[in-house]
Amino acid sequence: MLARARQTRLPWRSCRCLCTSAPRRGTDTDDLVMGARAAQRTNKMVDRLSNMYVGKNHGFDRKYAKSYERVFGAVEKEVAADVEQDVLFGRGPLGMEIEWSMPPVVTAVVEGGAAHKAGVRADSVITHINGVDASLPMPDLELDELMQWRPLRLQLIARTAYSKEIQGEKSELKPADAVRRHGVAKVAGALRPATCAALLEFVLAERARCAAEVEAEPALGVDRFSEVQTPRAGQDQPITRWDMRLPLAPVVHDAIRELLAGGDGTLGSTFDLLTGGSGAELWELGVVVSEPGAAGQPVHFDAPARCLFSAFVALQDVAPEMGPTMFLPGTHTQVAHRRFEAHRAAFVQEAPATVARLSAGDAVVYDSRVLHCGGENISTSQRILMYITFRCGDVDAQASASTSIPSAGTSRAGTASASCAAAATRK
Repeated sequence: MLARARQTRLPWRSCRCLCTSAPRRGTDTDDLVMGARAAQRTNKMVDRLSNMYVGKNHGFDRKYAKSYERVFGAVEKEVAADVEQDVLFGRGPLGMEIEWSMPPVVTAVVEGGAAHKAGVRADSVITHINGVDASLPMPDLELDELMQWRPLRLQLIARTAYSKEIQGEKSELKPADAVRRHGVAKVAGALRPATCAALLEFVLAERARCAAEVEAEPALGVDRFSEVQTPRAGQDQPITRWDMRLPLAPVVHDAIRELLAGGDGTLGSTFDLLTGGSGAELWELGVVVSEPGAAGQPVHFDAPARCLFSAFVALQDVAPEMGPTMFLPGTHTQVAHRRFEAHRAAFVQEAPATVARLSAGDAVVYDSRVLHCGGENISTSQRILMYITFRCGDVDAQASASTSIPSAGTSRAGTASASCAAAATRK
């Protein structure tokens, strides 16, 4: 009986061992080898079946591609974001919207237009226009004329890949860049209030002294005063607008040193960038006085060619009733001058204008080519502005004379080329 009991317990132990060893099945060496062989046989069979139904040369034929394009449209070629595009436009509209910042940025592309067909994408930066660097300041009228050229070659790159800092609507231009682009810029606080007060006192005394000398000896008027646009409100009216030359007295010398000193963004650095630094020549120095009742001036420019840069400095607060100077930004180009000479009234009426409302010590610096005029003084106070002019160091006097206009006065600095000397009749 004992032997039989042992025999009946052996199968149960084997069954229990078989059940508890399930997790270890297939992990023996023989099992792994057998699995690898089975996988190789399966892969060979799949490869054999694939070769029966798929050709060796993968892809679409031309007929299939044309059918695909008819149904789904042509596949647009992606242009890498960091690759600069060189696009040549012919006649007709460009088919894109441009934000005229520095440099210009393509904000939208019209589907099916010339820009869209050329692969131009929105948010691309225009780096060059017909070879001209678009990141540099450029007058609006000059830019408009440049964009009208045909053929028109534009070089573009994605905004994200553009390495330079983009000067846009949220960043203000430095005064020198603003003058290059618009022809005029304001520089606040060029002189301290105390300096303005001392200089104003000197100017009033000097004007009384010069007027007395000229009355006693009229020939001295050429040395003391310069000619000015609209000196009288009428033919039989007294003189109400004066342009008096300033001597280099100590108070004047101190004011000049203060004006030209300072760092980035000051009047001195602005003149330095515009006129060529130490090579520039002091061309004019004086004050322009507008008496109560002074008539407004006609719109004019001081010189037809790039040669002079000037600054008006307010010696007292200039109220709107005192006839502040009006400027037409962007008119310091030959394009603007041609349009102005052809139709003066219409051009002045359509051109945007800005008025130089200055506090004591503020300055407005401008290109001598920009169109401007002094306003009518309907107040009971004088408007007194100091002005200082520099001639560019890279301008040849003989070359300037070839593009001159008749001189109406003589520059204080001495013998001048006609185009620069014409600036004596101004303000």
